[in-house]
Amino acid sequence: MKTILRSALTAIRRAAAHYRMRSIEINLAGAIETLPHVKDQLTRERMRLAIREMSRSLCKARAEYIALLPAGSRMTFDIA
Repeated sequence: MKTILRSALTAIRRAAAHYRMRSIEINLAGAIETLPHVKDQLTRERMRLAIREMSRSLCKARAEYIALLPAGSRMTFDIA
């Protein structure tokens, strides 16, 4: 019974980590796509800083997701 609960909890954590990772990927893609259309220099600089921070958050989210995968099934990702 204990292993069933542990594996279910791990599956829930993995699903939450995957959701977090995909949400950041979508947000980052939207910001990168929007950046060329912004004309104000101050806003562009702030967006660049936000994109850099999102990229770091994505790396962290991917590391958390990979840590929850079973041994031997690690993934590699493209550039964040």
